[in-house]
Amino acid sequence: MRLNEVQRRFKDVMLDHPDVVANPPADLDAVFESGDIPLSKRLKIYRNNIVGSMSDMMLATFPTLEKLVGKEFLEGMARSFILAQPPKQGGLNLYGIGFAEFIEGFEPAKGLPYLPDIARFELAMNAAYYAKDDEALAAEDLASVAPEQLGALVLRLRDSVHLLASDYPVTAIRDFAFSDQSATAPDIDSGGEAVMVFRPALSCEIVPLHADEYHMLRLFQDEQPLGDAVEATMALYPDFDFQAFLQKFISLETFMAFHTNL
Repeated sequence: MRLNEVQRRFKDVMLDHPDVVANPPADLDAVFESGDIPLSKRLKIYRNNIVGSMSDMMLATFPTLEKLVGKEFLEGMARSFILAQPPKQGGLNLYGIGFAEFIEGFEPAKGLPYLPDIARFELAMNAAYYAKDDEALAAEDLASVAPEQLGALVLRLRDSVHLLASDYPVTAIRDFAFSDQSATAPDIDSGGEAVMVFRPALSCEIVPLHADEYHMLRLFQDEQPLGDAVEATMALYPDFDFQAFLQKFISLETFMAFHTNL
C-alpha cells in the first residue's frame, strides 16, 4: 500500500469498533513488522492514546458539562462522539461542532434536556476565543455614511460574535455549575434566554439579549440590509428602539469595520 493509503487505513482502524483493533485487517497487518508484542496490542495502545487525548481535549472545551454530569459521564459521551464523528482536519481547536446534536440523541443524557444547549453555549465560547482578529466598527464610521445609503447598508457581525437562543436559563445553569454546594439550583422550567457570546479583546464576554435585540442581530447575521432588518424587527416588536440598539452594540464593538467587510 502507498503511504497515504496506510495512513488512511490506520486512522480508520483507530476510530473503528474496538473489535477491529483486536483483529487487525490482513492488509494492515501485512504492512507492520512482527515483533514481541502482537500488532493488536500495539494498536490498542495507540487507540487508547488517540481517543484518550481527544477526550481530554473535549473535556477542556466543555467544562460546564463536566461540572453538571461528572468527568466519567462526559468522558464516555465524548468517546462515543469521537468514534461517531472523528475529526476531519488536523487542527482540533474547534473540534466538537455537532456535539450538541449528538447529545440530543445520546440515550443516557435524555433526562437532562438542557445539556445540548449548554454544549452549544460552550462551543460558542470556544469559537469566539479562537476567532480571527478583526476591527470593530466605530460610531464615526457609521456617521460617514450618507443618509440615503443607510437603508442599503449591511452591518456584518464580527467573526467572534455568536448568538444563542435557548428554551433554558443557560447562564444560570452555567453559574450554578461553578458555584459552591450551598447555591440553589436554577429552575430549568423558568424560561429560556438569548445571549451573545463574543471576544471584544483578549477574553470572551456574554451579553444577555432581549428578544428584539436577538432578532435584529440574527438578521444582521444573515446579512440583511439595515432598512429591511429594522422594518422586519419593528413588525414583530413595535416598541423596538433602533437608536438605543445601535448605540449599545456599537459601544460593545459588535460590528465589523467597513473596510474589513470582504
